[in-house]
Amino acid sequence: MKINKLFLFIIIFFLVPVMLVQGCMLPFLPVAAPQPVAEVAEPEDEPEEDEPVVVIPPQPGQFTLRYEPEHNNFTMNPITARNRDNIVLGSLLYESLFILDDYLRPVPILCENWETDDFITYTFDLYPDIAMHDGSSLTADDVTYSLRQAMQRGRHSNKLRSVSSINSTDDLTVTIVLNSPNARFIRLLDIPIIKSGSIDYRIPPGTGPYIFPTSDAMQLTRFRSHRNYNDLPLSTIYLLECYDSDLTDFFDDGRLSLLWDDPTSAFDIRINRQHEPRLFNTTAIQYIGFNAHSPVLRHQDIRRAIGCSIERQYIVDNIMNVPRPGQAIPAHVAFSPIFDLYDPAWEDRQMDPLIEMAALVERIGLEDRFNESFLAMPDGYGNFTRFTLDFIVNIENSHKLIAANRIADNLRQYGFNVNVRGLQWTDFIKELEAGTFDMYYGEILLGADFDLSPLLLPGDENINYGRTGNTAYKPLIDAFLAASTQEEVSEAGAQLNLAILQAAPFIPILYKKYAVYTPPGVLTGAAPGQSGVFHNFQDWSIDLYMLN
Repeated sequence: MKINKLFLFIIIFFLVPVMLVQGCMLPFLPVAAPQPVAEVAEPEDEPEEDEPVVVIPPQPGQFTLRYEPEHNNFTMNPITARNRDNIVLGSLLYESLFILDDYLRPVPILCENWETDDFITYTFDLYPDIAMHDGSSLTADDVTYSLRQAMQRGRHSNKLRSVSSINSTDDLTVTIVLNSPNARFIRLLDIPIIKSGSIDYRIPPGTGPYIFPTSDAMQLTRFRSHRNYNDLPLSTIYLLECYDSDLTDFFDDGRLSLLWDDPTSAFDIRINRQHEPRLFNTTAIQYIGFNAHSPVLRHQDIRRAIGCSIERQYIVDNIMNVPRPGQAIPAHVAFSPIFDLYDPAWEDRQMDPLIEMAALVERIGLEDRFNESFLAMPDGYGNFTRFTLDFIVNIENSHKLIAANRIADNLRQYGFNVNVRGLQWTDFIKELEAGTFDMYYGEILLGADFDLSPLLLPGDENINYGRTGNTAYKPLIDAFLAASTQEEVSEAGAQLNLAILQAAPFIPILYKKYAVYTPPGVLTGAAPGQSGVFHNFQDWSIDLYMLN
């Protein structure tokens, strides 16, 4: 049996409507259940025009990527796929209306123009004559079909939950209507587009620069009708099936040419320090979540006091950025510092965090009543009760486990008795679902519009394990999403951040980066991003000699 990595809460997102990772789930998750298998639609001009099929097995000196083939029941369908390696590979075969750059800004790909007057109704004009792998041209019906399917299933469904309708106005025009204004909605449209009617195909036709020459091929060849055909760096990309346990050896000896990784996840690829990393920003936030039904943590001032103790910079520098720097950035507020509309004024506090913590502890009335160096909780009748906070974390993720223990150590110094309970992934999820915890170390992959609804609002579709969701946040979230100018975003973001700081439904810790690794000297021009590793593949320069 293959050993597949379970990936933010990335239950992270997109597999459940929102992906929670504790080792929470990441955007690229392995799938346990088999996917529907249908014959790939072969390009009509393949016999005359497609690249010749080379059957030499991959070996050093050839550009080779990891792939899970059909006989393992893993789909390549970019909407329903859950295997992380096939999802990464998918950006060679499929394109989207927009992709995100490294500052999480939208860059048009299949969309020539777009407009909106009210940030509710959006109209998108597609580029004409975009070739699809089955010999047809991309139409608005293909886009409408793909987005409607993505609303209903797969890892992208949470991005589109605010959509009211998606329709084709004409052959090249798509209209999307939202339930409420969102000035940054187009940042969510990095969703791969497939041929209308092909959702059950294992390899549906797309518009990407590479194709499978046959449905069972272990290689990709250039798609001759692609607009960047002449600029693509390789005519053939070889594919290799391998166990997780083989990744390090295969990468070291050249049988694999590139690896995608979440460096702070539970799975350790053990990258050679000589290999070149390319880190890129993501919307994956790690945070502390609370149980609002906890006798102690139902008090928001205690949650606030805990938040004051978090050493974000220490956790980033000494835990998450080890052994390689740059793998995470501290999150002093709920929004990522990489967000292009980020306002540093959001980080301003009225007092030093430790002074604020002392004031909160005094206001709550916590005291070391039993001379044990730990605070006790007053019951309002003159009595005090000892308490120990049950802090759960996925023990399979060493970075998170170390961070949770550091947080607990600091809290103990400030008088909060904390027990860190490391759990295997399945047990961790069971505890979250049962609500048998006080605190948990969580992770979620947010949308690039930084809609915080999954963390703040109640409902089964949100990350509401601790029952801290409250509809009072909704008008603040709506105002932030509707804000279209820097001034409006700064003001709405300040109000939302203030509400989060005061009520402390969760405590942000950091935002993660993902990585692409290659042997030294092989690659120039690559700009991987959250939308896909290979989206600018025509700009890559690959030195195959360095792969020998």
